[in-house]
Amino acid sequence: MGIDIRRHSFSSFSNPIPYLLKKAYIISMDDRRKRIDDLLKNNQESRSSLDDLLENFGEALYVRTKEMQTGFEDIKQYNAYLQDISESNAAIGKIEEKNRRFRELEDAIEIREQQEKERAKEMAIINRRLGKALLGNGAYNDYTSLFREQADALTAKIESLETRISELENKEGGNVFSWIGKSAQGLVLKTFLSKTQENQEQLYFNIGERYNDRELIHADDDVSVIRAEADNLKSISRSAMDEISSLRDEKRIITASFGIDGNPQKQIQSAKNHINQVKDVLGSLYRKFGAQTAGIDEDITPERKYFIDTIVAAEDGEVISRAVKLNQSMIDNEKAITKLRASLAIDDEKSKIEKFKKSIEDKKNKITDLQNSINDLEESVHDCEKYIQELEKQL
Repeated sequence: MGIDIRRHSFSSFSNPIPYLLKKAYIISMDDRRKRIDDLLKNNQESRSSLDDLLENFGEALYVRTKEMQTGFEDIKQYNAYLQDISESNAAIGKIEEKNRRFRELEDAIEIREQQEKERAKEMAIINRRLGKALLGNGAYNDYTSLFREQADALTAKIESLETRISELENKEGGNVFSWIGKSAQGLVLKTFLSKTQENQEQLYFNIGERYNDRELIHADDDVSVIRAEADNLKSISRSAMDEISSLRDEKRIITASFGIDGNPQKQIQSAKNHINQVKDVLGSLYRKFGAQTAGIDEDITPERKYFIDTIVAAEDGEVISRAVKLNQSMIDNEKAITKLRASLAIDDEKSKIEKFKKSIEDKKNKITDLQNSINDLEESVHDCEKYIQELEKQL
């Protein structure tokens, strides 16, 4: 059997507490503290299980009241909260749909703008072809005469540079220094040639671009064929630009609505936070209704009890029984915790009393020692006075 330390009074020991008895006392204290921790943990688990049980039970009970006409405030709140959640979810859906459409518009505009860039490159090629064809067709001399001198000059320069480059490349012999000089000269000539060719292509482009809106002289020459390609591409481009403009208008409207209502992600998060808050309140309603039905919550009117009796089904008995057992287990644990804490507090106070008594005893012993010391000193004073008297007789 274990030693019940609480039955012993430490004041009965004149000597220090024996080691084994002190160790048993400490073990007893530790065991009770561990038991309290276990009971607290058990209560936390029971509370969590009971809350889940009551919440699910209460929600099921409220569902049964949807078609009922009652005057209970909590049922009105329940329906209002459900409506609030439904409206908030609908609002989130609208925001998400608007946000999805906004991203679709951005992607569509980007794709069409990229396509338009590609068409612009294609149109530039067509314009250069058209300009070259115009210069090569004598029927259009009235138009091309403004550019003829520049075109001939560029053609002559290109031919001259190509000839010089060819002669330089075919030139043989010489030492390493002449080879280096030839290479440098060739690089310069090729740079000039490249620049001149670019100028020629730009001239072709300018000629073709300016002629795009003029009337054709012949309907069956190479110029008319290229013009048909250009007209077809321009038609496609106009349709694409109209579509881009329409998409941008729609995007602008959505952007404006975001500006009024705020960032869509923040709107969604705000609505979700609101829903979570409402769900927390609903959870409290569910748990209270479940507790009332299980008989755990004593704060219930006769009218409420009668109403509950009308909606409780036979299959609810198992849930109610589990809820009652969990609740009773928590009550029993609380009582045990209270007793254990009181026991620990009593032992703690007893330990203090023993410390106080020992301190009193120590101080009393000091007083006794001091009193004895005083008595000794007084006796010494008396002896000194007696000796003085004897000495005075000799005077």
